[in-house]
Amino acid sequence: MPVIKKANPDVRPQIVEWTKYLVSIKNHFLYEQIRPMPLTIDKWPIKTDCSGFATLVYRLAGAPDPNGPKYHYNGRGYTGTLLANGKKITREQARPGDMIVYGPGTGWHVAVIVEAGANPLTVSMGQNGDPSYVHVNEDGRTPQTYLTFNTIQSWPATPLPRRA
Repeated sequence: MPVIKKANPDVRPQIVEWTKYLVSIKNHFLYEQIRPMPLTIDKWPIKTDCSGFATLVYRLAGAPDPNGPKYHYNGRGYTGTLLANGKKITREQARPGDMIVYGPGTGWHVAVIVEAGANPLTVSMGQNGDPSYVHVNEDGRTPQTYLTFNTIQSWPATPLPRRA
Protein backbone atom coordinates (compact mmCIF):
# COMPACT_ATOMS: atom_id res chain seq x y z
CA MET A 1 0.00 0.00 0.00
CA PRO A 2 1.44 3.42 -0.93
CA VAL A 3 2.39 5.81 1.83
CA ILE A 4 0.46 9.05 1.64
CA LYS A 5 2.63 11.93 2.68
CA LYS A 6 0.80 14.79 4.37
CA ALA A 7 1.63 18.24 3.11
CA ASN A 8 3.12 20.59 5.65
CA PRO A 9 0.56 23.02 7.03
CA ASP A 10 0.45 26.75 6.50
CA VAL A 11 1.69 28.25 9.79
CA ARG A 12 0.22 31.71 9.16
CA PRO A 13 -2.16 31.29 12.18
CA GLN A 14 0.82 30.41 14.40
CA ILE A 15 2.74 33.48 13.17
CA VAL A 16 -0.18 35.63 14.29
CA GLU A 17 -0.57 33.74 17.60
CA TRP A 18 3.13 34.15 18.40
CA THR A 19 3.04 37.83 17.43
CA LYS A 20 0.10 38.48 19.78
CA TYR A 21 1.65 36.41 22.56
CA LEU A 22 4.89 38.41 22.40
CA VAL A 23 2.89 41.65 22.73
CA SER A 24 1.41 40.17 25.92
CA ILE A 25 4.91 39.77 27.38
CA LYS A 26 6.30 43.06 26.04
CA ASN A 27 7.99 43.81 29.37
CA HIS A 28 10.56 41.14 28.38
CA PHE A 29 11.70 43.13 25.32
CA LEU A 30 14.22 45.91 24.81
CA TYR A 31 14.65 47.71 21.50
CA GLU A 32 18.17 47.30 20.16
CA GLN A 33 19.59 46.95 16.67
CA ILE A 34 21.70 43.88 17.26
CA ARG A 35 23.12 41.20 14.97
CA PRO A 36 22.97 38.34 15.06
CA MET A 37 19.34 38.90 16.01
CA PRO A 38 17.87 36.67 18.74
CA LEU A 39 15.87 33.76 17.37
CA THR A 40 14.65 32.22 20.63
CA ILE A 41 12.83 33.50 23.69
CA ASP A 42 14.84 31.65 26.32
CA LYS A 43 16.96 34.59 27.57
CA TRP A 44 15.46 37.73 29.09
CA PRO A 45 15.31 40.50 28.14
CA ILE A 46 14.99 39.88 24.41
CA LYS A 47 16.95 42.62 22.66
CA THR A 48 15.78 43.11 19.08
CA ASP A 49 14.59 45.57 16.47
CA CYS A 50 11.71 45.50 13.99
CA SER A 51 13.20 43.06 11.49
CA GLY A 52 14.51 40.87 14.29
CA PHE A 53 11.04 40.71 15.82
CA ALA A 54 9.40 39.82 12.48
CA THR A 55 12.01 37.12 11.85
CA LEU A 56 11.59 35.77 15.39
CA VAL A 57 7.83 35.19 15.04
CA TYR A 58 8.38 33.31 11.76
CA ARG A 59 11.04 31.15 13.43
CA LEU A 60 8.86 30.38 16.45
CA ALA A 61 5.95 29.44 14.16
CA GLY A 62 8.08 27.00 12.12
CA ALA A 63 8.02 29.03 8.88
CA PRO A 64 10.97 29.40 6.51
CA ASP A 65 13.26 32.38 7.20
CA PRO A 66 11.51 35.41 5.66
CA ASN A 67 14.97 36.88 4.95
CA GLY A 68 15.54 34.09 2.40
CA PRO A 69 17.20 30.69 2.19
CA LYS A 70 20.67 32.28 2.04
CA TYR A 71 20.16 33.43 5.64
CA HIS A 72 18.45 30.28 6.99
CA TYR A 73 17.93 31.85 10.41
CA ASN A 74 21.54 32.88 10.91
CA GLY A 75 20.35 36.13 12.53
CA ARG A 76 21.92 38.41 9.92
CA GLY A 77 18.80 39.58 8.08
CA TYR A 78 17.38 43.10 8.16
CA THR A 79 14.52 45.08 6.61
CA GLY A 80 16.29 45.09 3.22
CA THR A 81 16.56 41.29 3.11
CA LEU A 82 12.86 41.02 3.97
CA LEU A 83 12.08 43.35 1.05
CA ALA A 84 14.37 41.38 -1.26
CA ASN A 85 12.85 38.00 -0.34
CA GLY A 86 9.16 38.87 0.11
CA LYS A 87 6.63 39.03 -2.70
CA LYS A 88 5.12 42.50 -3.08
CA ILE A 89 1.35 42.53 -2.76
CA THR A 90 -1.35 45.18 -2.44
CA ARG A 91 -2.96 46.17 0.85
CA GLU A 92 -6.12 44.44 -0.36
CA GLN A 93 -4.18 41.18 -0.83
CA ALA A 94 -2.49 41.36 2.59
CA ARG A 95 -3.45 38.71 5.14
CA PRO A 96 -2.57 38.18 8.78
CA GLY A 97 1.03 36.99 8.97
CA ASP A 98 2.18 39.20 6.08
CA MET A 99 4.36 42.25 6.69
CA ILE A 100 4.45 45.93 5.83
CA VAL A 101 7.68 47.82 5.22
CA TYR A 102 7.76 51.59 5.59
CA GLY A 103 10.21 53.78 3.70
CA PRO A 104 12.09 53.78 0.38
CA GLY A 105 15.08 51.69 -0.63
CA THR A 106 15.84 49.03 1.96
CA GLY A 107 13.12 50.47 4.20
CA TRP A 108 13.05 52.17 7.57
CA HIS A 109 10.72 49.90 9.50
CA VAL A 110 8.81 46.60 9.24
CA ALA A 111 5.73 45.41 11.13
CA VAL A 112 3.80 42.13 11.17
CA ILE A 113 0.15 42.26 10.10
CA VAL A 114 -2.21 40.61 12.61
CA GLU A 115 -5.52 41.84 11.13
CA ALA A 116 -6.01 42.67 7.45
CA GLY A 117 -8.41 45.17 5.94
CA ALA A 118 -8.62 48.81 4.90
CA ASN A 119 -6.49 49.86 7.90
CA PRO A 120 -4.50 46.75 8.87
CA LEU A 121 -3.58 46.18 12.51
CA THR A 122 0.12 45.46 12.87
CA VAL A 123 2.56 44.67 15.62
CA SER A 124 5.55 46.94 15.65
CA MET A 125 8.90 46.65 17.47
CA GLY A 126 10.26 50.13 16.90
CA GLN A 127 11.23 51.43 20.32
CA ASN A 128 11.52 50.50 23.98
CA GLY A 129 8.07 49.67 25.30
CA ASP A 130 7.26 47.62 22.20
CA PRO A 131 6.14 45.30 20.71
CA SER A 132 2.83 47.13 20.39
CA TYR A 133 -0.29 47.14 18.24
CA VAL A 134 -0.40 49.91 15.62
CA HIS A 135 -2.92 50.49 12.83
CA VAL A 136 -1.20 51.36 9.54
CA ASN A 137 -2.99 54.72 9.29
CA GLU A 138 -1.76 55.65 12.79
CA ASP A 139 1.87 54.94 11.89
CA GLY A 140 1.86 57.60 9.18
CA ARG A 141 5.11 56.62 7.46
CA THR A 142 5.20 56.33 3.68
CA PRO A 143 5.88 54.80 1.26
CA GLN A 144 4.42 51.48 2.33
CA THR A 145 5.26 48.10 0.79
CA TYR A 146 3.17 45.07 1.66
CA LEU A 147 4.95 41.72 1.55
CA THR A 148 3.93 38.09 1.72
CA PHE A 149 6.26 35.16 2.38
CA ASN A 150 6.32 31.39 2.25
CA THR A 151 4.45 30.33 5.39
CA ILE A 152 4.46 26.56 4.80
CA GLN A 153 5.93 24.83 7.86
CA SER A 154 9.57 23.90 7.40
CA TRP A 155 10.17 22.41 10.87
CA PRO A 156 8.24 21.95 14.12
CA ALA A 157 6.95 25.15 15.64
CA THR A 158 7.89 26.15 19.16
CA PRO A 159 4.81 25.49 21.30
CA LEU A 160 3.18 28.61 22.72
CA PRO A 161 3.62 28.83 26.49
CA ARG A 162 0.50 28.21 28.54
CA ARG A 163 -1.16 31.34 29.75
CA ALA A 164 -1.86 31.62 33.44
